[in-house]
Amino acid sequence: MISYWKNDDKIKVSQTQVSVPSTNGQSYSGVAGQSGRRVDFEIPPSVKFLDGKNSYLQFDLKLAVPAGEAPTRLHLDPFIGGQSCVKNIRIYSGNRAVLLEEITEYNAKVQIQYSYNQDESMRKMRALKEGSLVTTIENRGTLGTSVSNNIDLSTNPFYKPVATVPAARDWGTADDFLTAKLSLPIHTGLFADGGDKIFPVMMTDGLFIEVDLEDPAKFIKQLDSVNRHRRMKQNPLFHGVDNAGLALSINNATNRSEVFLAKSNNMRSVENCPFVKGERVGICSATNPNSQCNLTLTSSGAVGYPVITDITIDATFVKLTLEEFQNSDGGTGIQATSNNFIVFSASIDQRRTAIADGSQLIAAKTSYAATCEFSNLEIVCAKVGVDPRYEAGMMKKMRDGGSIEIDIPSVTNYKHSLLSSNRNATVNLAVSNTRVKSMICMPSDANVLNSADLIAGTDSTYEEEDDGMDGVLHSIRSGQVGIIDQLTSYQMVVDDKLVPSRPIVVSKINKGTSIAAQPLIELEKALNQAGIVPRSFVDYNRNFLIGRAYALNDGVANLNNKSNQLQLLYNETSVTGVDRPPTRNKLLYVFMFHLRRISIRGDAVTVSL
Repeated sequence: MISYWKNDDKIKVSQTQVSVPSTNGQSYSGVAGQSGRRVDFEIPPSVKFLDGKNSYLQFDLKLAVPAGEAPTRLHLDPFIGGQSCVKNIRIYSGNRAVLLEEITEYNAKVQIQYSYNQDESMRKMRALKEGSLVTTIENRGTLGTSVSNNIDLSTNPFYKPVATVPAARDWGTADDFLTAKLSLPIHTGLFADGGDKIFPVMMTDGLFIEVDLEDPAKFIKQLDSVNRHRRMKQNPLFHGVDNAGLALSINNATNRSEVFLAKSNNMRSVENCPFVKGERVGICSATNPNSQCNLTLTSSGAVGYPVITDITIDATFVKLTLEEFQNSDGGTGIQATSNNFIVFSASIDQRRTAIADGSQLIAAKTSYAATCEFSNLEIVCAKVGVDPRYEAGMMKKMRDGGSIEIDIPSVTNYKHSLLSSNRNATVNLAVSNTRVKSMICMPSDANVLNSADLIAGTDSTYEEEDDGMDGVLHSIRSGQVGIIDQLTSYQMVVDDKLVPSRPIVVSKINKGTSIAAQPLIELEKALNQAGIVPRSFVDYNRNFLIGRAYALNDGVANLNNKSNQLQLLYNETSVTGVDRPPTRNKLLYVFMFHLRRISIRGDAVTVSL
């Protein structure tokens, strides 16, 4: 009887971790509004065999509020956490002669992966390791807004919970912020996205990796629960100027110093209050962020936002004690009534206009120079040890004229600019890749925004949604996610053929009005081909993408010397026929997901696309 099973020689392997610190410094500081620095890593040939999937970038990060500015709670991008800190990444052979892989706008590429490849367990794991946030029961909203992951006060890794307000100082010192340790999978073909491949680092004389850090204004964010331009009813509701719910009437002669918060949105304890001592606050309508009480400061008589001097519990209500202020009739003024107004943070967002004619009463801040400190940057390499006989055999084959060829999944970002005035655009994609899997185009917001706009998500940023659930929902990820901006339809020309044969209509997706099946089917195919499992489409309009799969299953397409054009039509109107033109200039990130081959022969390393 012949057995079906057969014994083969097995290769004994072991796995250890090797820490590779950055070579050009162990700590790096950043200021919002300024470009980030470059960090270099040299993985030595002694690592020999690298398991990229189980290797990761690790560092400590501590945030700080600007000196001399009113404080507010700050943290990293709640969706991708520490991944938002990395702008570009380049991987060279050890002698820096051959560029093996490069991804520009790396954080935007990760936004694609984490927006569409997510479920509850993955979000929690990313929060644990990468510094993103998850929604919490203690801070959840109770007024019917969409669920936000940008409200966590109790388990936020970047600052301590506040059970007792410090008596002798304002919040925002180094003692209030925590040092977060982040461990980030590196989403490149040679690392986390390459699957279970083992890369022979010793054959490329090691690896040299360059990481460009992002401008901190693009990854430091403020809470949704203090932001009047994101989920307004997630903010604390105004209860009154006393525990009985007395309205804040228009009165230029009456000084006030207390504001009571309604118990909605779990506002039942000091720990659940999203404001901090020293923070400036304003009061506006719960349905219109521009309908503000025109508060004036008693000390100066000028319009302004009062500072919180204490947060306590009074008659079961959370009470904010403020510097003395009045509700002025300037600009017509407005009376704040119980449960119809919200209290919002004005530490960053200070723009105020008159209700009567819209004239400016307080100018918007143009900067908020929050800072961050990176330290202990390192790449933790998963080193695979093999039997010395296997290693010697491989080296002998190489000396005898053999070669090693490794195919890795990678992505190239081709950028194209598009003005808002161009409403019938044709974008020619000069692609020379010979083994393309799919294309995912992210039309990102290219309008110039200052650090205050980017951190606070003010009304200068793009409107993601405009509905009865959240009101107007402004973006806090400008430049890193796609915007639809009144796009009507799109179509592609590939190899001189229209694909698909009819334009793909996306009108319903604008402002989160509804959903359209055809663009999501096309995007699902493109994501699958890109190696991104499309587990969720919850961000279909908050991170709008245009997808096209050039092949299915394990297939690839040769786009070298072939036409490849994207046609965009912006022709939206309201139900009454009023034109709705696009409002934002855009920078199209055209991510071409492809296979690239790294060939190693003797001392030569070559890369083919």
